[in-house]
Order: sequence, then structure tokens, then C-alpha cells
Amino acid sequence: MADEAQPEVRATARPAPPLLIIELQGEVTATADAPLRAAYESASGSGLRHLLLDFSGVDYVNSAGIAAVIGLLTAARREDRPVLVTGLNAHYRKIFEMMGLTQFAPLVADEAAARRAAGA
Repeated sequence: MADEAQPEVRATARPAPPLLIIELQGEVTATADAPLRAAYESASGSGLRHLLLDFSGVDYVNSAGIAAVIGLLTAARREDRPVLVTGLNAHYRKIFEMMGLTQFAPLVADEAAARRAAGA
């Protein structure tokens, strides 16, 4: 029996002053922890204080993926780094709201709204 490949998520950090944008693509599952941490570490060294998590390229998020996102939010909070979220579909927006994640990472409509929220 062949092993099925785990769906992967890509997390790419892109500087867009005053934001550092982490663009997510694929499925945010248990495999998301390492890519998220790596992208976040690049954010820490960028000198950009505000972080935008962009879920526009995400097809699926499960509870282990949400746990990985919570880990990133915890690290950001420890460093007093504001985090915003964009690109969630209606279903995942509702889940983020129900779980209270939007208290720590407010939802914004798009990158332009994130720039305004970050004071640009």
C-alpha cells in the first residue's frame, strides 16, 4: 500500500511596509506549524512590526491548523506584534469569530484595509 502524501501548506513571508504579509496556500492542518513558524521568524527579523496573515490561497483549515495559527498568535502577542487576518471564507471567518481568535487577530477585508489599520 502506497503512502498518501500529506497535503502541504505553504507560508510565504512578503514585506509590504508597514506590513509583513504571510501568504498561506493549500491546507492548514498539522503540517502548517513548521511553515508558519519559519515565515514568522522571517517576520521577526524584517523590522516590520505589523503582521498580516493572508488566507486567500487556503482551501481547508482543521483544528490542528487552527492550533498552529494560535501558536503564531501567541508568539506575536509575546513580542507585542499586532496581527491582522484577511482572506478567510465565510465559514472560516465564523469559526475564527466563535473561537475568539478575532480578539487577538482582527479580520480585515484586504491588504489595503490592513495598511489603514496599521497606520499607513
